[in-house]
Amino acid sequence: MKKLTQFEVEGIRGELFHMVLFSMAWVLIGEYIYRFQDYAIGMGLILAIAVGLAIYSIRLYSLEDGLQPGGPSKDDVQGMAREWKRDQLYALIVVIEGLAAFLTWTFLLREGFATWQVAAFAVIAGLHFFPLAWVTGVKSYWTLGVWITALGVWGYYMYTSKGMDDRYANTIVCYGCALGASLNGIVASVMASQRLK
Repeated sequence: MKKLTQFEVEGIRGELFHMVLFSMAWVLIGEYIYRFQDYAIGMGLILAIAVGLAIYSIRLYSLEDGLQPGGPSKDDVQGMAREWKRDQLYALIVVIEGLAAFLTWTFLLREGFATWQVAAFAVIAGLHFFPLAWVTGVKSYWTLGVWITALGVWGYYMYTSKGMDDRYANTIVCYGCALGASLNGIVASVMASQRLK
């Protein structure tokens, strides 16, 4: 297995940061919806994983100096242009995701479907991982996108079929999204550790 470079470690640290933020946001929303009736056990679990991922990210940062640089050099104009384009696409995806969330939120509130927001945001968040996987080359984003999108669709199914109270369906969607992001971060950490040996 090929050793990690500084460039790749920076990408992994960015992915871990993304997963920590994503999982914490989802679990906080879930706990709020559930009114902390689980005594914040779900949040405690996700928080423990997030702290572990953050500590591992700091460890990666301290190991970076001993690694080969990797990535495009300052003299590699084409490589630098590719990275610039990748960064622009990444930013564009995030902006489109934010715009989609805002428009969806506005529409659902105006139409009286406020409880459907969680599933809508899950679908939007899940779908945003597909272009992110393509732009960043992070293969696990494909799986995470399928998981989170499926959770959102399941939430809509629960709303429309009345198979479950909206509050419980929203809580499960939130916890599922947080768990998926946490597991993605754990897998990224394990794979990085294997390549650092």
